[in-house]
Formats: sequence, structure tokens, C-alpha cells
Amino acid sequence: MMRLRLWLLALTMTTLGTQTASAHFPWLLTEPAEKPAKVKVYFGEAAEPDDPKLLDRLLKADVWVLGGRRGEPQSLSLKKGEDALEAELPANWQQSAVFLRHTYGVVAKGGEPFLLKYYGKTYPSPLPGTWRSVKDNERLAFEIVPKLDGAAVLLQVTWQNEPVAGATFTVTGPGIPNQWEATTDENGNYRCELPQSGLYSIRARHIETAAGEHEGKAYKSVQHYSTLSLRYLPSRLSPVANKLTALPNGITSFGGAVVGDALYVYGGNYGSAHDYSIEDQSGDLWKLDLKNPAKWEQLPGSAKLQGLAMVEYKGHLYRVGGFTAMNKAGDPQDLRSQADFARFNIQTQAWESMSSLPEARSSHDAAIVGDTLYVVGGWNLQGKGRETQWHETALAINLAAETPEWKTIATPPFKRRALALAELHGKLCCVGGMQEQGGTTTAMTVYDPSKNVWLEGPALIGGGMDGFGASAFACQGALYITTMSGSIQRLVREGTQWEYLGQVAHPRFFHRLLPWRNEHLVVVGGGSMTTGKVLELELLPVARVKTAAK
Repeated sequence: MMRLRLWLLALTMTTLGTQTASAHFPWLLTEPAEKPAKVKVYFGEAAEPDDPKLLDRLLKADVWVLGGRRGEPQSLSLKKGEDALEAELPANWQQSAVFLRHTYGVVAKGGEPFLLKYYGKTYPSPLPGTWRSVKDNERLAFEIVPKLDGAAVLLQVTWQNEPVAGATFTVTGPGIPNQWEATTDENGNYRCELPQSGLYSIRARHIETAAGEHEGKAYKSVQHYSTLSLRYLPSRLSPVANKLTALPNGITSFGGAVVGDALYVYGGNYGSAHDYSIEDQSGDLWKLDLKNPAKWEQLPGSAKLQGLAMVEYKGHLYRVGGFTAMNKAGDPQDLRSQADFARFNIQTQAWESMSSLPEARSSHDAAIVGDTLYVVGGWNLQGKGRETQWHETALAINLAAETPEWKTIATPPFKRRALALAELHGKLCCVGGMQEQGGTTTAMTVYDPSKNVWLEGPALIGGGMDGFGASAFACQGALYITTMSGSIQRLVREGTQWEYLGQVAHPRFFHRLLPWRNEHLVVVGGGSMTTGKVLELELLPVARVKTAAK
């Protein structure tokens, strides 16, 4: 096999010398807020508009987006706009990486002729959990892959999916007066602390000593250039070291609540994802003393349920709905939602039945506003061979009443399941979920009990999957949420948008985010598509979160 001479060289007017008066590279940027969402391609020294006349040189570039649930590359068609080449992103776009490949042609300036090839990539979101390698040697052979590393960003340069050691590249962006030049270590990595939030332009070069001919012109080598347009937000909240004992079993889709200094988890799925059976479902109730977290204590359990909701009210646990697998392991799945509503009396250590839901419901969420328990979202799984019913109603029950009864509230303007529900300043915040039509969503809808109306709120940062199986809770007078990509987000004081705060150590979904003493948030349970169920508990010191730099 032909030996390749690999290195990366920062490109500036000085280093290019007689090759060109100014360097031009393709840069991609997505515009998720536009309707429809678009990707724009610029041709210049950074990820910003340059001379629009030069855009014609990139019209034949190939552009792809990792769309759909499986992340298959989908080709996009570029058209020339006012200051950029543009392409509409598909409806099933999950805000994944968008990338480019283009053979520019043979260049013969300042030395031997070489074949010039471009690659480019961007991520639409500043969430580090979405910064994944494309790993496509045909379409994106030369790639720059970022990764959050504590307070720093680890940049890895790869060729054909293999790291390049001793390579140099450049970084420009806010807080960098000119540009940074860096060299990768033996693993192809360079660790840097980006100065502030903003858009960073990162570029690199790889030279392949291979002669050939392109469109009738001979060349002696191939020069590959790769760019990365990276949106970055600094972390202001990180998990702290703790002595919380790991879960006895990995669980997802369970109920969780904190009463005083005790953490409780109930039910859930012990088995693998999408593989439900009597054997894999849990009816267990576990307790962990957060002040003395040496071991979990098993308390009296009840029905095997998952996709349920559980809340704390006046020192007791209330669990709502869920579904039960009627089939044994290996048999065709027979899943049935339940209408059970029960209370666990902390003093007597016993379960007490309460007024059942009007209809069976699972994959919903619940929250307390004042003395009222609200239930929103979910569906009714009616068993093998029967059609699933998506719920369009939302329910409320006054737990302080002498005889609590379920009532319907104003009909929500959506049908969603696997959503997050939380109380904030007397209102009910419904975030994310899976829609009956349209897939996953990051949308937020707010219910005002005083007016019995629903209002539109700001969407989460990130792609649709960041709203799926997320968990939210208010603490320190603010609403927090943790998402599948590992992001920690907070609703700003004005309630107009979400802000990125940081990353959990173990990204997960179908977990619970629970407040402890209004000072910490405990992240418990859940699973990851890449690593499976998460046993470790994480502790977020909300009382210490820093305010955003202005």
C-alpha cells in the first residue's frame, strides 16, 4: 500500500506565500430557526460571508445531512443565494451533522501542480453531546472531531477514521485576537480552552503524495482541506463528586421522588430497550438516604409497572398509571396501560389505593401545583392486536379535598408521550416528547391553572431527540432539564428561552431529575443508546450555578 505523508498545516496569508493572496475554504452553517430549516455554505477564510462571486466555484459540491432516526446520510441540493449557497434541510432532520465534499480541481500556483479537495462540517447545536464523528470514509475522509473535556474542548483530527499525530491546525473565533496554531498529540488530539461563547472556525490540511490526472490536468500530490464551524457555549454547571451508592439495578421509565432526605424509585424496566416482559418489569420500591447513602433499602413493592409517574406531596408518594407487560420473555409483546392511582404512606410503609384514572394511561408525566396533581400526555396501550389510543385530555385532582376526584382541564394543543412535566411559579410546563404525528419534539407548552389556558413556550436547545425522555424539575426558583445528549438546560428568568449550562457525566434519557433540599438536583436511572443503562447517580449543585457572562 502506498505510504502516505500526512500532516496538517495552518493556512494564512503568510504560510500560503505565493500560492494565493487570500485563503478560501468552504464553511457550513445551519439555520434551524428558519422555516424551512436551511444550511448555508460560505467560501472564505472563516465561517461568514465573503465575496459572493466566488460561490460559483462550489456549486458542484456534494452536501449531506445525517437525517432520520438511524442517521443515514441524505443528499442536499445547493442553490445560490445572496451571500451563500443554500439548501433546505429535510423534514425528518434531527439536527445532526451537516457535511460537504468537493473536488476543486488541479491548482498550479507557486510550485508543482496538486489536486485540491475540500471537506467541511458543522453541528447545528452547541450541545457537546451532539458533536459526534460522521465516520464516513467515502464522503468525509478528512474530519475534525470536537469533544468536551471538562472545561476544555478536545479537538481530534482524523484521516480515514484514524487519528493524525503531530498535526497542526488553526482556530479562529471570539476572544482569539488573530488565530491559534496547535499541534496534535500521539492520539491526534489537541486540548484547548475556548475563551468565550460564539462561533469558531477550525481548519486543517492533509497532503497525500499521490500523482494522477483530473479533467485532463496532471498533478503530483493531493491536498485535502477540512473545516469545522463550531458553535460553542461554556459550561457553568457540572456534576460534583458524591458518595451516592449506585442503583441496585439499571432501570428506565420508572417513578422517582425525593421526600426530605430520602430518594425513592419505583417500578421501571430492568430489561433491554424495547424488549418488555413480565420478568423484566419491576414492581420494586427502593429508598436511598441521601445524607447517609451507604446502601439502598428495599421497601414494600406493588404492581409491576413502567412508563408511570410518581410525585411527592406532603411527605407521601403518589404513583399514577403506567403499563404492564402481560407476556413472558420471548413471547409476542402484550402491553397494557393501567389506570391505577395509589399512595405510599411513608409512616405506615404501606400502599393505599386511590381513585383510579378515568382511562388507562402510560408514557405520561405528572407534577404538583399547589395542592393539585396534574397528569399530561401519554397513551393507552390496549394489548396485543388492539389499536393504541393517544390521549388528548389532561387531568387534575385536588389532593387536599376530602374526596379527591379526577377532572379534565382545558384540552392541550398537542398529543405527546415521553414528555417532561414540571411546576414553575404556579404554572405547568410541558416540555418535549414524542408526537402522535411528526416524531420527537423540543417544543414547550405552558398551562396556566388560574386561567385554564395553554400558552406556547420556548423550545429546548438541540434536536428533537433532546426532548424525548427528558426530565425536568424546578429548583432555586428556576426550571432545569436534562436531556438525552447529556445537556443541562435552564429556562431563563424571563421564560423566553432556554440556556445551556453544562453536561452530565453520563448522558441518559428516561431517567429522573429530582430536587434535594432546593440546593441540588439528583440525576438517577435512565439509559443511553450507546452505553446502556446507567447505574451511577449524579449530583448537580444548583445553588452554586454561575450566571452567564455578559
